[in-house]
Amino acid sequence: MAIISTSSPFLRSYTTTQTALSTTKIQVLTLPPDITTKRIIVLVQNTSATETVQVMGNATDTVGVVLPPQSQFSIDNYQGVLYAVANSGTPAINITISTV
Repeated sequence: MAIISTSSPFLRSYTTTQTALSTTKIQVLTLPPDITTKRIIVLVQNTSATETVQVMGNATDTVGVVLPPQSQFSIDNYQGVLYAVANSGTPAINITISTV
């Protein structure tokens, strides 16, 4: 179980999407829709109980942040894109974004 703690009066909302992965790298987070949308927190969670995934910052990376089963990481104030790939199987990841 993950414990996520935030304290900011400026957070408008959290939005979570779930994406199924495979052993082919795909884009899982696009650029913000416009210049006025600012991401405060981007949280990536590997929901699989058995599979490992990697999260990368661009399309040409071949290695990235390794997320073991049931783990997560967050990036503050990240406005870029993310790509992800599973080491095997078809695990799902959750991406939660908070914006102002």
